[in-house]
Amino acid sequence: MERTCEMESLNHDPLLSKEVTAEYGKEVAKLCGKVTKVLSVNLGLEEGFVEKAFGGEEEVGGCMRVNFYPKCPQPHLTLGLSPHSDPGGMTLLLSDLHVPALQIRRGVDKWVTVNPVPNAFIVNIGDQMQVLSNAIYKSVEHRVIANATKERVSIAFFYNPNGDIPIGPATELITKDQPALYPAMTFNEYRLLIRRRGPCGKSQVESLKPPP
Repeated sequence: MERTCEMESLNHDPLLSKEVTAEYGKEVAKLCGKVTKVLSVNLGLEEGFVEKAFGGEEEVGGCMRVNFYPKCPQPHLTLGLSPHSDPGGMTLLLSDLHVPALQIRRGVDKWVTVNPVPNAFIVNIGDQMQVLSNAIYKSVEHRVIANATKERVSIAFFYNPNGDIPIGPATELITKDQPALYPAMTFNEYRLLIRRRGPCGKSQVESLKPPP
């Protein structure tokens, strides 16, 4: 989708905006399905494994959110979004090309700004993918910083398991040397856990591990 004159027309035509948004959501969901095939094969599993574990093409969950971050006169005093990992399977983010603001944690206390690339998505692995892969894939802890002079818009598509299906480490990835690190839990149960505790880095998914 061209983000030039077409975006201008969406601001003045609600019906066109609705149609474009619906079509965009369908196409991004298809893209997520393709990405899960790559992730599955990279784990040594059948290419449809992740999508099937999440409920299959017809039952997998999806949610799109448009984020608007206004200018902040004192950006050093706040964050646009506090540190967290996404609770679902993965997130495809269409970021503002002109205002880099997304940061990912590297190591203990280093934050790295992600510079958007034209015509590309930022892909974040979520907690459910970490659980399903038995921590072979790690969810990404990230935050959003504020900007003193520019507004920012981003579009996030969250690709999630069906909320009623228990998600646990894939049995094919469990061995004597690498036992299951997480109990099976539905995505609805995990979201309730997140809401009760609030965003706090990656503490929620890490808290699921049994004590050493």
